Amino acid sequence: MEPKITSETWVFDLDGTLVDSFAHYFRCLEYIFEKYGVAFHEGLRYPALTDQLMLFLREHLGEINAELAMAELREISKTDATEILPFPGVVEILETLKARGARMAVWTNRDFPSAQAILEHSGLSGYFDAFISGSCVTDRKPHPEGLNRIIETLECDIESVTMVGDHEHDVLGAKSVTARAVRASWHTYWEIEKCAHADVQFYSVTEFAEWVENGPALKAGATPAESH
Repeated sequence: MEPKITSETWVFDLDGTLVDSFAHYFRCLEYIFEKYGVAFHEGLRYPALTDQLMLFLREHLGEINAELAMAELREISKTDATEILPFPGVVEILETLKARGARMAVWTNRDFPSAQAILEHSGLSGYFDAFISGSCVTDRKPHPEGLNRIIETLECDIESVTMVGDHEHDVLGAKSVTARAVRASWHTYWEIEKCAHADVQFYSVTEFAEWVENGPALKAGATPAESH
């Protein structure tokens, strides 16, 4: 029998990892673009998922409109937080880790008010011992400032840390401090993309849950595994 995962500290990204917020996110962008008379289409979506959202808005909406659009997006995100729910199976994974005595944290580039609202309204906030948003740091992902603050807050060894996120920025942030990196690719948006830097990658919550329960004890900094 394979040994169980021995990591004691789990750090999760929020959007696209714990909660299924992409449809909401794109709907908000479509509304904003329509308001300012700019066509929003499939080819624009990927840049909007990076931490460079303001640059993206400036490029397509102009300097003045971008500032107004960003403020409105933040307000919409807070208001609509009750619509954003965990992926099916995520709560059960958190319950498994909690029962094992693992410490858990959220590290997200989303602004603090909307991220906090999502965690509270989705019922996830009680599972986490630390929470760092994009509003809490000077440098966002892939810079590891937020992850380092979590490690300091939880007083954990880097060898115990597993970072789980759906974006390359999550993986690169984890690897820059030699934490274990799991690429969460269970949203259909990522279904054809393979991450070259993650230690392991999953395309379904079910497979990830099985790995959490029974998977091999991968060491931080291990050679990237084949995608599941």
